[in-house]
Amino acid sequence: MAEKNNSLIRFLLPEARARGAIIRADNIIARANELHGFSGIPAEMFGKALIASILLLSVSKGGIRQVLQLDSSVDQAPISRILAEARTGAVRGFLKWSEAGPQSRSHLDEGISAWMGKPIRTSVVRDLGIGQPYISTIEHDSDYMADHILHFLHQSAQIQSDVIIQGDIGILLEAMPGSGEEHWFRAVDAMAKIPNETLKKASVHGILKGFDSLKCKIVGEDQYAYHCGCKPECMVSALHTISEEQLHELADEQGEITLSCQYCNSCYKVDLNSIENR
Repeated sequence: MAEKNNSLIRFLLPEARARGAIIRADNIIARANELHGFSGIPAEMFGKALIASILLLSVSKGGIRQVLQLDSSVDQAPISRILAEARTGAVRGFLKWSEAGPQSRSHLDEGISAWMGKPIRTSVVRDLGIGQPYISTIEHDSDYMADHILHFLHQSAQIQSDVIIQGDIGILLEAMPGSGEEHWFRAVDAMAKIPNETLKKASVHGILKGFDSLKCKIVGEDQYAYHCGCKPECMVSALHTISEEQLHELADEQGEITLSCQYCNSCYKVDLNSIENR
């Protein structure tokens, strides 16, 4: 499957003094799960994390790179980490199984806690492109991805916001300066009234019709795809910090080291001599 784009649309709600972003990430999720071989609930969770990282990048303080990392606080949870990284136009990520693996899940609950336990640590790295990246880590107890993102936005980023992440659709609303309680209520009330069937099946433009009473205005559109961008030279540079003894342990009988990218599962073979002669 080739990389296919999805459109993130940024919009304004003048009557509610709010702005927002929306994306239906069906192509992104399909490509990501094809590369990683995920299915079922883990595939859905991974897809929602990718959507969340794109939405976080779209807010006013997003910067040029956004990393969202969800970590389990339970030793035997099937999934120990979900990571998603968004840059303008591209998103990538990985899901890390614990040693217990998927077989340790004990019940049919579809919530995040069934796979990662409670609470979950949410870490966000926001790279503004200047100075040191902003890093924040908080904990929250919820079975829903949107709740974890909303908790971060309220508690750490101090942004008045609301989030929907359902299936392959993601919507983020953010209050603009000067927005009062009445304005904000109108924004979240309009989003809450969008039927689930519309969220599931309608186009992005069809979903935005739910904000017509607030004079919704599209102000921008960005294309995103699941894209890693790893390169052989970048993989090789990671070996420069490893001792000569460890390099020999990693090499096969032909003197080659096989490296695998955790974001896209691409494999690279590196000749041991080329590293030792650096």
